[in-house]
Amino acid sequence: MMQNCSIMTDQDLIDALQNASHYAERGEWAFCLRLCRQLLEQDKNNSFANYLAGISSIQLDAQDDAISYLRSSIKIDETDTNKLSMLCDLLLQAGKNDEALPYLKLWANVKPTPDVLNRLGAIHAEAGRTGEAISFFRQSLDLQPKCNVASAGLYPLLRVTCEWGKELTKLSQDIDQLNEAAFAQDQAAPEPPFDNVHRVDNPKMNFLVARSWSSRLERGVDLSRHPRTGKYSTNMKHKIRIGYLSGDLHNHAMSHLMRGVFRTHERETFEICAYSHGPDKPSAYREDIRSNCHAFVDIRDKNDAEAAEIISNDNINILVDLMGYTRNNRLGIFAKRPAPIQITYLGFPGTTGADFFDYIVADPIVAPPDTARYFSESLVYLPGTYQANDNTQEKLFKKEHDSLKEKINFLFCSFNNPIKLDEKIFYIWIDLLKSIPDSGLWILQNNQKAVENLSRIAVNAGIERDRLIFAEMLPRPQHLQRMTVADLALDTHFYNGHTTTSDALWAGLPVVTIKGNHFASRVSASLLTAAGLSELVTESVDQYGALAYRLATNADELAAIRRKIIKNRTTCALFDTKLTTRSLEKAYREMWRRYVQNDPAVEIDVTNL
Repeated sequence: MMQNCSIMTDQDLIDALQNASHYAERGEWAFCLRLCRQLLEQDKNNSFANYLAGISSIQLDAQDDAISYLRSSIKIDETDTNKLSMLCDLLLQAGKNDEALPYLKLWANVKPTPDVLNRLGAIHAEAGRTGEAISFFRQSLDLQPKCNVASAGLYPLLRVTCEWGKELTKLSQDIDQLNEAAFAQDQAAPEPPFDNVHRVDNPKMNFLVARSWSSRLERGVDLSRHPRTGKYSTNMKHKIRIGYLSGDLHNHAMSHLMRGVFRTHERETFEICAYSHGPDKPSAYREDIRSNCHAFVDIRDKNDAEAAEIISNDNINILVDLMGYTRNNRLGIFAKRPAPIQITYLGFPGTTGADFFDYIVADPIVAPPDTARYFSESLVYLPGTYQANDNTQEKLFKKEHDSLKEKINFLFCSFNNPIKLDEKIFYIWIDLLKSIPDSGLWILQNNQKAVENLSRIAVNAGIERDRLIFAEMLPRPQHLQRMTVADLALDTHFYNGHTTTSDALWAGLPVVTIKGNHFASRVSASLLTAAGLSELVTESVDQYGALAYRLATNADELAAIRRKIIKNRTTCALFDTKLTTRSLEKAYREMWRRYVQNDPAVEIDVTNL
């Protein structure tokens, strides 16, 4: 071994690098790293020494050091794609997408493989740079048209930009084949569960995709570990400790719905804790939730193992996930089983496919009993609807005079994200505009490309461009207020409005929906039924179009429905925050009773408790 203080000749450097290489070949990573560090004291810019040090650091699980060494090993005109690939992997795993981007571009310039192009597409999609993401995924598919996961990346981007057509249909078929191939090899489907429930209204396929993703989280985790130690009191008279875990405990749709539950929880029987892994964005919602919790714990800087240990040490009896497979979830925490009972609720419209969840909260409309076999969790049925709401919001009434209505006599609207919209439904909306003179369609403006595509389709169908009005994103109070201007809301099909539908009803706005085949496409049917408005639920696309036309051309019938919404708003199950909270609490008590008695999780119908 060379001495640190010696001045190395060129031959010494060569000999030392060869020795370091020999250590690497034998897997003696600590010796290799030590020798590389000594080399770098003499020549800090030595590319090969930095490269070997980077590889050694990866093997020794020192990821930050590995990133630093590999950065130093890469030249401005680097052509070694192995180096670039390793560094990009490390940066992406660390969530440093922006730092990975220039290295990915360098890699793509050297050798534009489908792999690097897909990574570039994914980074741009994550950052909201939809146009760039679409371009990279298409380049990838040009190089490898078949068996390419780029299909799963491109499909939702074309959906969100409303770029329908043969390409979208072909991508959907390709994704089905990719998913099936992954299932056959016991691998995670290339398509994320959240994208799958937007694309496929088949509960069995939704389950298989979710299951493939959850299985990946479960590998290496002892799922038989249900903590039954003395730290959990089995005295039913003791308070049950409930933990809610989410990254959306701020001004977010989930908090809009759940704020009332946190406020209404009964404190004599329950101790309520919240675990936040999202941004610390000040808002009235976050502060209200915080003030109604026994403890509000910020775990955003903790990894899954650390967060699970915190929750376990807090002796949480029932841990409730409020995200499922939505963006930035932390299901890895639940995979470590920090609580004896684990539930998924509200955030994701479908099963997680996971063995580490005992229950999912639903209702008989979104999850009919005959679909229970497609849920890994035991179903918990709440009366009315599964969705919580906050009934302390300001009550709104129809705004009769607005500049939007100066040229438009009847205003349809859909404030759903355009990714929920499909071609068939949009053409029904076009037909409504054709059939009803002086009518207009008010749509949420999510991205400019969707505006251009929807406008082009409408104009080509003979609809004047100014009959489509695109609504900018607004703060929640202004958004709710503007809903009172519209005359009739038109729901999306395969993924309904969820918070969007309950917001419309709170604003006194009728919503016409189609009851679909899976959880995500049956939510509006659940909400409307719980609001006493089952007459707005249709069973087919044809019925949907016919009902919308009838209401738009029958002012008396529509006015009667509006009056009914306003009347029911203070009494119906949909907006009965106390009923929802007490129903959840009944379910929690029953879960805990069964756990204490060492009984397995089973379906729970709260109306029978």
